[in-house]
Amino acid sequence: MANKMRNCPECGRLFIDTGAGMCSDCVAEEEKKELVVSSYLRDNPGSTIRQIYEATGIKEKTIMRMIRAGRFIGKGSITYPCERCGELISEGRYCVKCTQELQNDIKKMSDVMNKKQQKIRDSKLDSRGMYSK
Repeated sequence: MANKMRNCPECGRLFIDTGAGMCSDCVAEEEKKELVVSSYLRDNPGSTIRQIYEATGIKEKTIMRMIRAGRFIGKGSITYPCERCGELISEGRYCVKCTQELQNDIKKMSDVMNKKQQKIRDSKLDSRGMYSK
């Protein structure tokens, strides 16, 4: 896959995206911020994203990006809101309840689609008969 020219989502400068999603200056800056957050978490395990932001000044959006990238595994539990209902969680994007509901919804939709596809297959089989006069 070829590298693409993009605007950095942090600073807006044009850069060649090699997979980091940000320009090299912003990647280096985020690595510094990661050290600050890691240090804070060592002293304050179980902190929320809001608490980390208030103590460090690092944007919540940046902290979430770091969490999603798996940068704080083993550094103390961080809690943040479920993207669906807002309940505080410490891993993933959704709480257990929302994850289960989404899985159930996906299964229901899959079952509906499978039934529709089966009806289409059955109707094609029924229409392939031989005709005579």
